[in-house]
Amino acid sequence: MPASLVDRTLAEIRAGGGRVTPARRAVLAAILDAGRHHFTAAEIFAAVDGTRSRPDRATVYRTLELLTELGVVTPLQLAGDATVYHRSDHRHGHLLCAGCDAVVEIPDTALRVIGSVLEDETGFVVDPGRVAIPGRCRACAGRGT
Repeated sequence: MPASLVDRTLAEIRAGGGRVTPARRAVLAAILDAGRHHFTAAEIFAAVDGTRSRPDRATVYRTLELLTELGVVTPLQLAGDATVYHRSDHRHGHLLCAGCDAVVEIPDTALRVIGSVLEDETGFVVDPGRVAIPGRCRACAGRGT
């Protein structure tokens, strides 16, 4: 997430009447430092637990809800029970293996092609950040699982 997105996000929080607290900054920093595009609330909580501001779990969840409303992150139900979030600045879809629970990213370029075909044929506009297609990965399909 570029610094300009951080600044814009903090400005949007303030513009909406929200406060930019050290705890919210810590959550936003943890999202930036996640090193990958997918993360759970529990992973963010673990990342901020040792910080000076030490946000509690409720603050982490409320901040993720706020960042979802602002369009900074997108929540998804992938494999398992926990909601997985991904940063909205990295547009992609997901292929979900029913055999091994692997999650494979669908590149934005492929999603645009798929989305264009679906829109032409059905009039439906796909939200690429929420695409999750179940199936089998190559290894599981080869094993027949």
